[in-house]
Amino acid sequence: MLFYLLFDFSSFINSLFNGYLSLFILGFLFTLGIYHFLLYFQHKDKSYLYYSLYLLVIFIYLLNKTHSFFLTGIIVRYSSFLWFINTALQWTIFIVYALFVQTYIDLKWANPKWNTIVNYALIAHVAALFIILTYSYIFDDFPFMQNVFYYFVAPIALLSGIVLLLVIWHIDTMLKHYIIIGSVFYMLMAFVSLYFIIYNIGGSLFPFYLAVIVENIFFALGLGAKQKKLLLDKNQAQQTVIEEQKLNLTLQKNIQKKLDREVALQTEKIFQLTKKNKKEQQHQLALAYSKQTLELRMRALQTQMNPHFLFNSLNSIKHFIINNNKREATFFLSKLSMFIRKILDNSRLKEITLQEEVTIMQLYLEVENIRLKKDIQFSVNSDDTVNLNAIKIPPLVLQPFIENAIWHGLALRKGLKTIQMNISMVNTILKISILDNGIGRENAAKHKAAKLVEKESLGVDLSKKRLIAYTNHKTTTASVIFKDLYKDNKPTGTEVVIKIPL
Repeated sequence: MLFYLLFDFSSFINSLFNGYLSLFILGFLFTLGIYHFLLYFQHKDKSYLYYSLYLLVIFIYLLNKTHSFFLTGIIVRYSSFLWFINTALQWTIFIVYALFVQTYIDLKWANPKWNTIVNYALIAHVAALFIILTYSYIFDDFPFMQNVFYYFVAPIALLSGIVLLLVIWHIDTMLKHYIIIGSVFYMLMAFVSLYFIIYNIGGSLFPFYLAVIVENIFFALGLGAKQKKLLLDKNQAQQTVIEEQKLNLTLQKNIQKKLDREVALQTEKIFQLTKKNKKEQQHQLALAYSKQTLELRMRALQTQMNPHFLFNSLNSIKHFIINNNKREATFFLSKLSMFIRKILDNSRLKEITLQEEVTIMQLYLEVENIRLKKDIQFSVNSDDTVNLNAIKIPPLVLQPFIENAIWHGLALRKGLKTIQMNISMVNTILKISILDNGIGRENAAKHKAAKLVEKESLGVDLSKKRLIAYTNHKTTTASVIFKDLYKDNKPTGTEVVIKIPL
């Protein structure tokens, strides 16, 4: 009785596949493949490309097994060719499957060691497939390729697939469940289909077709879940940027209130001295007030410059997060936090050591190198007679000159970009020379970037005034000189010479 039921079910399945069920499955695969191929151009995620390629290879493989199809005549005409590449297509299905899983789960970042192993395994599979396919075609020995695949490649591919699923199982992500469920169901149905073939049970392709449908439904759902996760991460990153901007604005307002209180206190002191007719003290205090007022204005302008830099830096971090560059985002965030901490620690100080200033400039160059994707080499050279820890200068006074060299000199230069800082002592004068190998000031003036030029000129002019205010009580004041460098009448860069009396 059971035998007759099994026979009737097999006959029913065969009639379905000889009808239109196989046509429906091929249409499903073709439509799903085209849809995800178009999604690749929208999201620029290679997992969509490999998945559409995976569907295409399965589609071509199943063409030779379909009898109720409107291209049956063409398929029959090239049936010998399709029969020849049938084994190659089975091999290719495994290769493209591994590529899809590797990019979908982002194995490069999740487990770099296993990602390297998978890469080498895929290269070996592609090379072996090419060699065996070429040999079989030249010597017309298709059974050789078929035997190699079924007795060697298929067991290795099955074992490799199981190992890959075990590796994915230990990765901390919810996306892995879609791949594991779809793949395991496919393997189980493949064994059922093989059982039907061995015992000559009708409808042997039904389990295989069912495995293909279910597996690809789970893969498609997984890609949708991945895109949803990326969208949530993007929204969260944008919210973080907004919160950082609010925090920075609050910090700026607090600093401005503190500066206003200091100015009011100094004004009150001058007013009291005026009432007591202490002209000499009034004169001295007025000079001190003028210097302090200038310093306060410089610090206020400095706090207004920080939000713009922070906004661009946070946008760069957001870009790394959106593109799933976790390592770049983490490294950039670490450097940026160190740089911001240095600025906040030194913003309350009138002077810092030259060594601290050099350290801040190195951090600034590292942050700008990551943010602008420019490979700028920065070096500092100092005479043995110069003690960087004993010399003090105003904080962040060198930053505008470094920034000026990047945007005016190096931005438009191709090839190696360098900035060199030389520190020396001439009698009691500290000499700081900043050299860049950029395009030169003459070529920079021709570049149409008016807003950028105004911003940088303001920063350089601000540093000049700060240096003059810092040394106005000495016999000589600080000076800043720009020199254009030439070689064979061609501009080779710019040198800024800063002299500060100690």
